[in-house]
Amino acid sequence: MLRAKSKRDRIKELDEKRSSWAALPISKRMAENEAVITGLFGNSDDLVIQSYPRETFSFMVVYLENMADRKQIEEFIVSPILKQVQEGVPAIEGWIQNTVSTSAGLTAAVHFAEVADLMIRGGVALFIDGQTYVHTIPLTSWKSRTIEEPQTQTMVRGPREGFVELIADNIPLLRRRISTPMLYFESLKAGKITQTKIVLGYIEGLVDKKVLNHLRSKLSALETDKLFETGMLEELLKENKLTPFPVFLSTERPDVAASALSEGKVIIMMEGTPFCIIAPATFWAFFQAAEDYYQNYDIASLVRIIRLIAYAIGLAFPAAYIAVTTFHQELIPSELLISLAAQREGVPFPAFVEALLMEVIFEILREAGVRMPRPVGSAVSIVGAIVIGESAVAAGLVSPAIVIVVSLTAISSFVAPYYSFSGASRLLRFLLMVMAATLGIYGMIIFFIALVIHLASITSAGVPYFQPFAPFSLDQQKDGFLRMPLWMSNTKLYKRIQKKQESGGSA
Repeated sequence: MLRAKSKRDRIKELDEKRSSWAALPISKRMAENEAVITGLFGNSDDLVIQSYPRETFSFMVVYLENMADRKQIEEFIVSPILKQVQEGVPAIEGWIQNTVSTSAGLTAAVHFAEVADLMIRGGVALFIDGQTYVHTIPLTSWKSRTIEEPQTQTMVRGPREGFVELIADNIPLLRRRISTPMLYFESLKAGKITQTKIVLGYIEGLVDKKVLNHLRSKLSALETDKLFETGMLEELLKENKLTPFPVFLSTERPDVAASALSEGKVIIMMEGTPFCIIAPATFWAFFQAAEDYYQNYDIASLVRIIRLIAYAIGLAFPAAYIAVTTFHQELIPSELLISLAAQREGVPFPAFVEALLMEVIFEILREAGVRMPRPVGSAVSIVGAIVIGESAVAAGLVSPAIVIVVSLTAISSFVAPYYSFSGASRLLRFLLMVMAATLGIYGMIIFFIALVIHLASITSAGVPYFQPFAPFSLDQQKDGFLRMPLWMSNTKLYKRIQKKQESGGSA
C-alpha cells in the first residue's frame, strides 16, 4: 500500500517544480515564454498576459492583477510602444531602452526566477519577440497603511511616527534619524512558500561583527515553509528553545530602532509587519523605554526602579501571599493576621486554590478583553473583573484579601514597556505559586535561584542575556539599572565612525 505524501514531501515537490521552471532562460519565442509563465503561476485568475503581435514589432506584457497598476502599464508601456509601432519608428528597442527606462525604472532579466520574483512584488514583465531577455518594470499598485502613532508602545513625550507593513516605507524613517552613509541594509528571503523579504540593518564600524555574522548564518540556515510576522522569526532564531523569556526586543517605533542601531545593535525588518526585531537584547533592556531618554535622568531612573518593583510584584506577590498564609504566619503582624483570619473564615478553599482560581479568572478576562471588538473589550474586562470579584467575595468563595492581591498583580504586570516580556512573568507566576504552596518561602528561594541561573545561562544572538551584571561590565552600568545623565555617556558612535571615514573605510 502506497504511503500518502506528507505535507513536507508536497512542499519539497512544489519547491523543486518551481525551481525547475524559474531556472529556465528567456526564449526568443513569445509562445514558449508564455508557456513557462503559465507553468510558474498555473491557471491563477489574477495572472494577466497581454500579447500584441505586429508585423514589424511584437511584444507581450505580463503581470498580476491588482499587484501592478493597470493605468500606469497602459500609460507608460503599452500606449507609447503601440504609438511608435503605428508611426513606423525604426529601432523601437532602442527607444524603449532610452524612454521607458527613464520614466518607469526599466531593468533587464535573463531568467524566469527574476521575472517571477518581480511580478510577485507588483512588477511588470515586458517580453519582446526575438530577444533573450525581459524588461522588468516596478509598477506596484497595492495600498499601504499611512504612518501613524504606534498602538503598542505609547508615550507622553516623543515622536509620533511608527513603522508600517512595507519595508520600503520604514527604511526612510531610519535614514532620517541616522544621517550617516555607514548605515547599511542587507536583504534576503526566508520561507519556502512565502519567500518573505527580510532586511538586516546595522551601522558599519560600530556593529559587533560576531553578532552580525551569527544572525546572518542563522537566517540563511532557516528551515521553514512560511513566515508572516517577526514573532515567528524570533521563535526560529532562539538559541535557547525552552526559555519563556523573549531574547529579542520587538518594536514598531523608529526612534527605538535608531537608538539600537547607534548602540551597535542589529535590527531585522520583515515585509508585512510593522514590528522589527532588535538584537542582541538583554534582560534589563526590557525595563527601558524610549521615553526614559526624553525626560530628566533622575525621573527616568526612578521610573525604571518602579518598573522593576512592579515586575517583582507581578511575578511573586500571589506566591508570597500563599507562602505566608499557609506556612509562615509568624511573619505576619498580629493585627493583620487576625484580620486575614477573619476574612478567610468560611472560605472553603485553601489559599493556593483561592489564588489559582482568581488568577485563572483574571487571565480569562484579559484574553476576552484583547479578542473582543475594541469598543466593548475594555468595558467587558473592567466590568467583568469588578462584578466577578465582588460576587466571589459575597458568595464566600474567596477572601477580600486575595482580590486585592490579584488586582495589584494584574496592574503590575501591565507596567513592563514590552508586552512580550510580561508574558514570561504570567507563565512563571503559576509555577512560583506551586512552589510556594508546597515548600513555602524555601520553595520561592529555590525558584529564584534557579531563575537567576537560567537567566545567566541563556544568550541573545550569542551575547549573554543577563549582562551587564553577568558578566559584569562597569562601562554599561551607565544605562542599566539606572539611567545616568546624558553628559556622562560616551561618544562611541561618533568617534568610531569618524575614525573609519578618516582611514578610508578600513577601520
